[in-house]
Amino acid sequence: MSARRSSIVLSTAAVILVALAAVTRFVIAPNATKLPEDTDQTVHYAGTAAVLDSKALQSGDTAHALRSDVPVTADRRVQVTSVHGDTAVLKDTMTIRLGKQSLPSSTTYALDRRSRQGTAPPASARVEPSLGALSSAFPPDAAQDDSYTYYDSTTRSIVPVRYTGTAKREGRAVNVYKITAAAPVKDPAVLEPLPSVLPKDVVVGMLPALAPETRASLTPAALSALPDLVPLAYQGRSTLVAYIDQQTGIAIDQTVSRKVVATTTVRDKPAPLLPVSALTVTITSASAHDLGDKAASAGLMLTLLKVIAPLALMVTATVLLAIAFIPRRSRPTAFPPTASTSREALSG
Repeated sequence: MSARRSSIVLSTAAVILVALAAVTRFVIAPNATKLPEDTDQTVHYAGTAAVLDSKALQSGDTAHALRSDVPVTADRRVQVTSVHGDTAVLKDTMTIRLGKQSLPSSTTYALDRRSRQGTAPPASARVEPSLGALSSAFPPDAAQDDSYTYYDSTTRSIVPVRYTGTAKREGRAVNVYKITAAAPVKDPAVLEPLPSVLPKDVVVGMLPALAPETRASLTPAALSALPDLVPLAYQGRSTLVAYIDQQTGIAIDQTVSRKVVATTTVRDKPAPLLPVSALTVTITSASAHDLGDKAASAGLMLTLLKVIAPLALMVTATVLLAIAFIPRRSRPTAFPPTASTSREALSG
């Protein structure tokens, strides 16, 4: 093969490798960060709860109306049920277990597979109104700022996400985000088992247990103005602290606190009466360990696609170009002996 032809072959190979590096870094790697079509993950939680005993409340036994510090476990399953291009329909199910009692709740979202934010659903899907907000997952390389919003399914409201700093979980660097929501409960599944009214005498019996500001508002005149059946509304309050892997967006650790408070209206102002449910759970250590392993494996793959593979291809291309264009040393030319040197050799 001539030197010119060899240089052309090496140059062509180098150009192909540079193109492969660009495709790997800017096409394959971003596609690898999309929410996978086969996503189906279950995370386990443990904690305590306070539970309303409706029968005790209706009978006026306010001292036993709320059972506190009840041990609970919870399983959260996040599953992609269908994919439509860059949109995933995702089902998020939380099943809370109190002893032998199981309390499942489920919500469905349409997510952008890259940003993990709510997006327009396909025509066939009925989803929560989470447009533009996070709900079930953070994106890889999540921003370290307050730019995100979050959809709270209990109140069906979109609230700010506050970035609070960095930490370490399971040997991984994580961003810490805090989300708080406080608004009227709008989820029918939460409202359905709760009483819509309370007898006035039950409210009067609850006075010693009420918050000071509520007791102050329930003056004798205010109590006499209440109807015999006092209408109730419910306020949802939640706090979520999430420890999000900086590279992959996986929530390695999480604490969830949710409370539903019964309220009524006194003199045209809302007055909180008592919490009807309260839950505080944290991801179990076993689940956190599994999530840390998953983040490490996914992070290694992203590093391979974003850094190692493109760099190796570029280095190889550079070497090929160097071989193709660096001038080669020519061999020394052998000249035929002259007549005089031939005679000298024979005489010798």
